[in-house]
Amino acid sequence: MNLFARLSALIIALIAILSVSLGMQAQQVHHVQGELLVKFYKDVDVRQWVMNHKVVNDREIGMKFNKRVSIPMNIYSVNFDFTKIDENELLRLVRYSDAVELAQFNHFVKLRSTEPNDPEFPNQWQYINTGQSGGTPGADIDADLAWDIATGGLTSQGDTIVVCIIDDGIDNDHPDIEPNLWVNIEEIPNNGIDDDANGFVDDYRGWDTGSGSDAVYDGGGHGTPVAGIVGAKGNDGFGVAGVNWDVKLMIVQGGSGVESEVLEAYSYPLTARMRYNSSDGARGAFVVSTNASWGTDFGQPADAPLWCAFYDTLGVHGIISCGATINGNQNVDVIGDLPTACPSDYLISVTNMNHNDQKVTGAGYGAETIDLGAFGQDTWTVSSGGGFGGFGGTSGATPHVAGAIALLYSGPCPNFVSLAKADPAAAALLAKQYVLEGVDPNASLDGITTTGGRLNIFNSMQMLLDDCGPCPPPASLAAVDLTDTNASLVWVENDSILVSNLQWRAIGATDWNVEMDVEAPFALSGLMACTEYEFAMFANCENEDSDVTTSYDFKTDGCCENPTQFAVSDIDNSEITVEWSNVLAAESYNVQIAELGSGAW
Repeated sequence: MNLFARLSALIIALIAILSVSLGMQAQQVHHVQGELLVKFYKDVDVRQWVMNHKVVNDREIGMKFNKRVSIPMNIYSVNFDFTKIDENELLRLVRYSDAVELAQFNHFVKLRSTEPNDPEFPNQWQYINTGQSGGTPGADIDADLAWDIATGGLTSQGDTIVVCIIDDGIDNDHPDIEPNLWVNIEEIPNNGIDDDANGFVDDYRGWDTGSGSDAVYDGGGHGTPVAGIVGAKGNDGFGVAGVNWDVKLMIVQGGSGVESEVLEAYSYPLTARMRYNSSDGARGAFVVSTNASWGTDFGQPADAPLWCAFYDTLGVHGIISCGATINGNQNVDVIGDLPTACPSDYLISVTNMNHNDQKVTGAGYGAETIDLGAFGQDTWTVSSGGGFGGFGGTSGATPHVAGAIALLYSGPCPNFVSLAKADPAAAALLAKQYVLEGVDPNASLDGITTTGGRLNIFNSMQMLLDDCGPCPPPASLAAVDLTDTNASLVWVENDSILVSNLQWRAIGATDWNVEMDVEAPFALSGLMACTEYEFAMFANCENEDSDVTTSYDFKTDGCCENPTQFAVSDIDNSEITVEWSNVLAAESYNVQIAELGSGAW
């Protein structure tokens, strides 16, 4: 039997058993079964109400009074036989009762502090400082609390968030970096053609201003740890975690040498975001921040008007740029610095803090030019060559801020993302405002920075949520661990949510499958191979329900199709090495080669 016939038989078999297998999906119970918490209006006779609801829809459900939970809030606990009635059905009926103001399940509660399972994470004191490095407990950016809300990667509307790292390249083979590297999917690598007409030829992996190519994978002694702070793959059971666990890292090799390369380097993310904005997300990339852990000591903005003006242009199109100030105990207001003395509203200038929450002596400051401090000295991250270690200087401080900007865009706030689409500049300034107003006040920064504080990502995220409304929906929707018949759906909840609800279907289907009161990860099984599905979330909060999120699309494995990634990885005299991604349904692969223009394969 050929491959197509086998796949056809498999799909027919899956269709035959679909109605059975979908009813057997694994779910967890996240509340006390057979118990409701009910807030009654004043003057309601609760015991009589319970008596009146012993029989529901002609079924004896064993409704009985349990106890009064809160006197001032008039909340009571009532029990029922959950084997006699669907719990969600009863909850809906109770909520419609004229005597009831609010009702919900009695959910299990656990201590919350989202920490990734990366084995090197305990060394990352900048996220959770318990004194493990000899520093001051609590001197950290409260990353675990921010990760309770969002972990990065996608906006609430499904946009892939990108941070541009302008540095000395990247160690693309590092296992904690490779999964999050951005590639230009519109470009065919190494064909000598500007396939996407963005002005850069063969820019599949990013851009190197020195060679005029995408040769950004040949360095990274400095850029690799910088990129790792922004977005090392998190919660993957390996190495460390970045500020964002799943953000895409756009690599531009530049920012050293001469100023013309600086302007060319910034042109690359600017072009990508402009294309994204003008095509409603169909082309380009949703770049939200750039990171420059480099600059010109004592540089004067008056002497570099083109450089400084570039930040305004980036900002107008939705990009906040982050710059590392001088590694010296210098007042930048007086001595100058590029880029951190540039006056742009769309630039954040960062100085360096240590594990005792003190500004490092050898780091610049300026009451008018330097915005905030962030942890840099001896922060733990990836290192070039596949390892891990301490990194330092303002170079280590700044990517925490660039990463914080990206994390905000992954927060559960559709209104903020809609603003980023309608008015990119306004959203960029709002993100900057959340970062600067969310700082922890710090005595060592007071009077020598514009904010007098040090980065706190959780505070910034909380400000975003406060502006977004009382019931933002779950965020960071994704489908992981995909096979031909299974998928694991994941998302991130915020503290306002009492219940998360899921709806999913095959794309093109009319009706949604609805699963109430679910928790991530949620396992879907019995799916059809090589089929596109979509899912969305909505939440119940204390006083209202959230909107339904934008749908997240995914496709099950099992298609007999060409690999999604195919590239020449090495050329050595007469030998060419080609690589491609694995295809589950494939029994074999065929490669054809021809001299360019000959047509003879």
